[in-house]
Amino acid sequence: MVMHPAVPNVLSIGRLVGSVALLFTGGLDAPFLILFTLLCLTDLLDGLIARRYGICTPHGEVLDSIADFALVVCMLTVLISSLEWEWWMIALIGCVIALIGCVIALRSLSVAIGTCRFGEPALIHTYSNKVSGLVIRLSPFMLLMFDTCPVVVVTCAVSALASFEELLINIHSDELDRNRRSYL
Repeated sequence: MVMHPAVPNVLSIGRLVGSVALLFTGGLDAPFLILFTLLCLTDLLDGLIARRYGICTPHGEVLDSIADFALVVCMLTVLISSLEWEWWMIALIGCVIALIGCVIALRSLSVAIGTCRFGEPALIHTYSNKVSGLVIRLSPFMLLMFDTCPVVVVTCAVSALASFEELLINIHSDELDRNRRSYL
């Protein structure tokens, strides 16, 4: 079977559009969870199809990363605004925002350094980035089962470690290898 090379990119663009649609859901309700699950599936499918049919491109990988980022930002926007915060959680909001801000800043710094060094966006598909993506995508479902605080701390910690590893790779690598699996 021949696969059209645009299929993975169409899935990524669909994830971008769907991420914005998440903003119009009610939080941890059925429409949010169904749409979010479908968008996560497009993330699995676009990479799987691209690799399976040998139609991976640097532009497609960047589009995939942008769509992933949009999905996470929209998910966080909906969840943070829709969760019920108790008084003690209000104190954690500043910490949560700081943690998320640090992870985003670390990830942005890594991409910027890699882009300057290699002349193209340096988004790397490490094992830790895959684990981080899985934890982020499971976080809405974990919020249904666990208290907010441990979910946020675990998600931010895993994401920060993955971002730090990517930063180390971009600083120390002699050439860009988007598929480098680990710093070690």
